[in-house]
This record gives sequence, structure tokens and C-alpha cells, in this order.
Amino acid sequence: MTLAHMTQKTTAVERILAVAEPLFLAASYANVTMDQIARKAGFTKGGLYHHFPSKEALYLAMMQTDLAEKQALFTAMARSGGDCRSRLRCLTQAFFELPDPKRQLISLVRRNSNALGDAARARLISAYQQALPNQILSIIKSGIRTGEIQTVDARLLAWSFVALVETAISAHGDRVLEESGKKLDFVLDLFFRGACGPKDSGLGQAATTSTAANSGSAVTAPTAYTGTGVFPEWQDQDLAGLLLACRDLVEDGDFPTVQRWRDGGGRVLGHFQVYFPEEIAHAAGLLPFKLRGAPVEPDHADSRFGSYLCSILKTSLELVLSDRVELDMFVTHPICDAARNLAAVWERNSEHPCQILYLPQNANSADSGRYLRNEYARLLEVVQQVAGTTITDDDLRGSIELFNRNRTLIRELYQIKRETPWLLNAEDAYCLVSVGGMVPREEHNALLETVLPMIREQADSNQEDRIRVVFEGGFCEQPPLDLIRMVGRSCYVVDDDFLIGLRWILEDVPSTGDPLHQLAQAYLEKSSYSPVQHDLRKPKEKMLKERISAARADAAIITAAKMCEPGLEEQVCYTRSLDEDGIGYFVSEFEENMTSFDHLGLQIETFMENLMYQ
Repeated sequence: MTLAHMTQKTTAVERILAVAEPLFLAASYANVTMDQIARKAGFTKGGLYHHFPSKEALYLAMMQTDLAEKQALFTAMARSGGDCRSRLRCLTQAFFELPDPKRQLISLVRRNSNALGDAARARLISAYQQALPNQILSIIKSGIRTGEIQTVDARLLAWSFVALVETAISAHGDRVLEESGKKLDFVLDLFFRGACGPKDSGLGQAATTSTAANSGSAVTAPTAYTGTGVFPEWQDQDLAGLLLACRDLVEDGDFPTVQRWRDGGGRVLGHFQVYFPEEIAHAAGLLPFKLRGAPVEPDHADSRFGSYLCSILKTSLELVLSDRVELDMFVTHPICDAARNLAAVWERNSEHPCQILYLPQNANSADSGRYLRNEYARLLEVVQQVAGTTITDDDLRGSIELFNRNRTLIRELYQIKRETPWLLNAEDAYCLVSVGGMVPREEHNALLETVLPMIREQADSNQEDRIRVVFEGGFCEQPPLDLIRMVGRSCYVVDDDFLIGLRWILEDVPSTGDPLHQLAQAYLEKSSYSPVQHDLRKPKEKMLKERISAARADAAIITAAKMCEPGLEEQVCYTRSLDEDGIGYFVSEFEENMTSFDHLGLQIETFMENLMYQ
């Protein structure tokens, strides 16, 4: 290759990477396509693939190029003269003074890392660590040697400093700290002086006194919901900002709202899929937290389970074993053999109580309602012990009315999906519902009451001629959000069974009479369907076709989580029944830790095009 050819190739690569940066900043990794990049760069798609064999390779090259530039800049700042604080100031100031797009590029490391393959993710993280954390680490180690910083783990301090910097450039940080100088002072002052005020000694004494006073008590009453909220990021936002806040929360594998609830003195009841009467936990002042797995590697949990099990079991336990989530009680259900054994595995590896809620195996029995009411009463006794309080019938009635309101709002959300799906894309609809499983229902109601009018008030200019589909298969393990995004780009998802437990009950539960009886009857008589409930009155294939008809859908996407026996078995019944009625369908499998969707996306696009031509 001649020097001229090398120069031309370098120039072409630089142009491609330059146009790719704003595209990846403006949209998720899954939503940026090679077609878009080629058009923006003025290349044919074949010409683009001549330089980069895949989107992942292009993205990695873009990030590595940017991080190499930052590493050169930050290394020079780290080697500047002065004490530890002044060197950190120089490095941080250099970062804050970068053009906004260049500064924001570094946030893509965390945002998109799970979308990459293992090898690419490792290379990206290594480049990031060399560019920023390692430069900070070298300054902090020097500060420890000179006595400017106390002798603690230097790497922990370095990552803490990085977290402060990221907080300062967040959307909220930009609103509160408008100038780079204010951001700089905030980061350095908080890192070197901490958050203690002049009365910190008094606060410490009060905390010590409180601890001593409670040390002899087996349980203490939790702090109930105060209305201040554990998810303030959505408040005072326009529609785009509110939806972004919900997406960020759903994609955060550390579930920060649960920790905020605990920081306020509250206790947490974690419950596994599919359905749990959350009103019981709420009436006791607990936060009912819907465990739905997470996009994390089950490094600890892998050794507690066999190989051929669905991912959600392992990642749900991983959240507790890795201290991402702290619970006060855990409840699972015998929805399958693996879930039935989950309680025993969980109990051996945790210190909090673990219970199995035995929902009726035969929902058609005349005694199933009485049985379930007594089962709820048994569970209520354990909840009272954990919460250190007594649950009255009035407490339960108040919770039932609150959750009735929540279910009504979610039904309104799904009405928007069915009637005007162009106003709300599939991923945002999913996130708005999903948030309900990780915040108090009071706060979720406030969020939905705010956002639903904002969605309805949008113009109809985004309406497109798309295929309308029902997505079936998200009743337990949840599809990756990137998969939902990808499906939503090809069609309108007008109904689904995502997190079906949060909207299992289809009508208001009466708040009169015996509340436990009313909850039990609602589960049996006013409920949806799923592969894990066996009710002869609700044959799954018939219920699916009714869902398709009610949503005026053209076709169905029939999925199941890998290794999910109930889901995979129902696929046979579903497809046979849809064949009989001539309803189009697409069959696939998913796993919550999937990172590549290009091949699946192409298949779904082809399926949709075939339907359009027909």
C-alpha cells in the first residue's frame, strides 16, 4: 500500500468516526445502524464495511480513539507539578473544559458496555481505565505517600473521585452547577472535605444514641413512605427528560431506589416473578421490590445453581450475593421446578427470611379461594414479624385502594399503546411500567398521573404505516431493553405480557369486607393469564388470540426465555392455534444478558416486510 493510499484510508476512517460520535451520543447503541453511519459519512454500506467489519468494531475504534486522546491529555495533567489537590484540579479542569460532545462520550463506556461482546467490552474498559481512573489513581497514591490523603485503598478513592465527576456532569449536575468552575469546586471540596457540616458531631451522637436504644430490640418499626420520593430524577422534567430518567433507572443494575428507601430507614420485601399480592407488604410499611433479574454476570450465583437453568434465577440471587440489593425478606413461588427450589438456595445464602407463596395449583377447585385467603394470612404473619408492626384490615383496604389506582393508570397506559402506539414507543412504555416494581406505589402513581397527559398531548405527526404486533413471552424473565427497542423500530407493539404480575388483576379489587378474601378472589376471578397458572377457564391459546383481537394486532411475536420450560412448552400450543386461524407469528428465544441483536433484528424486519407485502 502506498503512502497516498494510507493517507486516504486514514482520512476516510477519521470521517467515519467523526460522524459516528454524535449518532451514538443521540441514541442507544442498538438504535444506531450501519446504514445511518454510511449515509452520514457519504459512503455506501459496502464501503463502510470495507473499513469496519461490524458495528461493534466501528464503535470500539471510535471509543478507543477518543480515549487515547483523553489519556494523552490527562497523563500530562497528572504529571504537572504541585500537591495532590492541585494536580487533581488540573486534570478535572481539563476534562470539564473539553467540548460538551467530547466530554459526554466518556459516559458511553458505562451506557453501552453491556451491548458489546466480552472481548470488545474488556478492551473498552481497559482503554477507559488507562485514560481516566488510572491517572487519578497515580495522583492519589502520591497524595497518600506525602500524607495529604489518609492511608486507605487508593483504587476505591480513585473510583469515588470518578463518581463525583460523573455526578457533576449529569443532567441534574448541569442544572445545579451551571458553570465548570462550580463543578470543579463541588468535586474537589466534597472529595477532600466530605459532606459533614458544622453540626456533624451532634448528628453522630444522635445516631449512636439511636443505635444503642434499639440494640436490645428484635425488630424496629420501619419508616413509612413520607412522600419525598426515592426517584426524584423524573420530577420537573419535560416528556423526553422524564422518559430518559425512567430508562436510566430501569437499566441501572444497582437498583438505586431500593438503597435510597433503606437509607431513609425503610425495609424491603423482594418477591420473585410472576404475581405477588404487594398490598400486604405495602400495608406493613415495606417496599415491595419486584425481582426480575438484571443484566449482570452471575459470578457468585453460578456456583449455587446447575448449568441448564434460566438466567433470571441466577441474576436475581446475584443481586443479593454481590450486595447490589439488600432485602429484609424474600418470597418466591412454585411456578416451575427451578423457582420452587429457589427459596432453599436463597435461604442458605442469606440471613433474611425466605418464604414460598403457594398459589393454588388447581384454580378451578371450589376451595381454591378459601385456600388462597389462608395462604395470604400465613404470609401476612411473617410480614408483620419482619416489619415489626401489626397489619389491620383498614391498612390493607388503604393499600388495595392505592394499588387499584395504580392498575387503572397502567391500563390507561396500555390503552395509549393500543389506540395511538406512535405516541409512545415500546421501550418507553416498558420502562414506565417497570419503574413501578422498584419505587413506592404512591410515587409510581404520581409519575403516571404526570406523564400520561404529556403523552396524549403530543402531535400525531409521528404516525407511520406499521404492522401491529402482540409480544408474548415476557411473563417471567424479561427481554433485554435493547431487544424491545429493536422490535419497536420495526413495528408497533400494541400489547404484551411484560411484567404481567404488575397488572395481573384486571379490575378494581373491592375494598369492603375481608381484604384478604377480596385479594384472593381477584387473583382467581379477575386476572390475566400466563404459562405458570393452570386454569381451565383460561386456555392460554384462546386468551392470546383474544389479546391479539382486542389490540387489533396483525401478528404476534412468540418468544420464550432460554431454558424456560413453561414458556417453551406454551410456544407449541400458541403456534398451532395461530396456524388454525391464519394469524402470522414470529418465534424466537431470548436471554436477559443478550448483547447482539443484528441477526434477530434482520429476521424480524424480514417478517414484517413479508406481512406488509401480503
